[in-house]
Amino acid sequence: MANTPPIEDILQTTTPTVVMRDPQLQKRAKHARAQLRSIPFFDELGINTVIHADVYDNDFKLIDYTHHSSQDISDAADSVEFPLVHITTQQGLQEYGEEDLVHELLERSVEEQKRYILVTDTTSPRLPTYMPKPGRSIVDDYEVAVKDYETLSNRYLEDYVDSALPASMTRNLHYHRASEYNKQHDAPADTLENIYDYTRAPTDSPVWESLYYFIEHDLENVLNDYSERFRDALRSWTERGETQKIANQMLDALRRCDFEKAQLEDYQQTNPNLR
Repeated sequence: MANTPPIEDILQTTTPTVVMRDPQLQKRAKHARAQLRSIPFFDELGINTVIHADVYDNDFKLIDYTHHSSQDISDAADSVEFPLVHITTQQGLQEYGEEDLVHELLERSVEEQKRYILVTDTTSPRLPTYMPKPGRSIVDDYEVAVKDYETLSNRYLEDYVDSALPASMTRNLHYHRASEYNKQHDAPADTLENIYDYTRAPTDSPVWESLYYFIEHDLENVLNDYSERFRDALRSWTERGETQKIANQMLDALRRCDFEKAQLEDYQQTNPNLR
C-alpha cells in the first residue's frame, strides 16, 4: 500500500465539516445494500469512529471500527470525539430521530473546527426543525464542503490502489485492497468470487479476517443459518451480485476447519497449492 496523503488532499478541502453524498444509501428497506461501504475508505484516511443506525448493523464488521448507535448516542452527542463519520439519510433525519443529533454535531464541528463527515443520500440534507424555510439545508447555514463518494472513490482507486476490480463492481475499499494484495501475489483478483476463493487466497490476504470475525463473534448465528448468515452479513457492505457465492465459499472454508479457530489458523498457513 502506497503512503496515503493527508485527508485534506484526498478530500480536496481544508474545511473540517463535510457533507458526503453516497447514492448507495437508500430508504430503510430490507433490501437496501452497501450502506456501510464507505467505512473502509475513511478508516484508511484515519477516521475509525462511525455513527450509524442500528438498522444498518447486522452484527458483522468487515473491518474493525468503533461504532456508536445513532439511537444510543442521541442524548450524549457531546461525549463523542472527533474525527467522526456519521452515516444517515434524509429519511433518517426526519423520521428516525437523528435531526437533533446531526444538529448538535454540526454545531460542535464548526465551533471546534474538528472533522465531521456526514455521509448521506443528498448534497443538501435538511434539518426542518432548525431550518423551517422550505428548501433551506445544512449547506446554506453552515460552512461545509460538499463531496460525492463515487467521484472521490473513483479518483482514490485510480491514484492510490492497484486493484484488479473495476470500480463499477464495488466502491468498497476493503475489497479493492484484497484484490490488490492477491494481484501482488499472483492469486485470483479480478472478481469478488475469486478473491474469496479460500483454496487459493494468499496466507495474508485480508479476506481471512472475516472468517475469524464469524468464529469469534458470530458463530451461533452461522451455525443456525449457515450460508444465509454470511450473505445477510455481507449485504451492508456489498453493492450487488456474488454475495451468495462468497457466502458459500466462507461456509466451505469454515466447514473444512470444523468451525474451530485453531484449525482455521492451520488452514490459512497452508500453502495454497496444497489446500
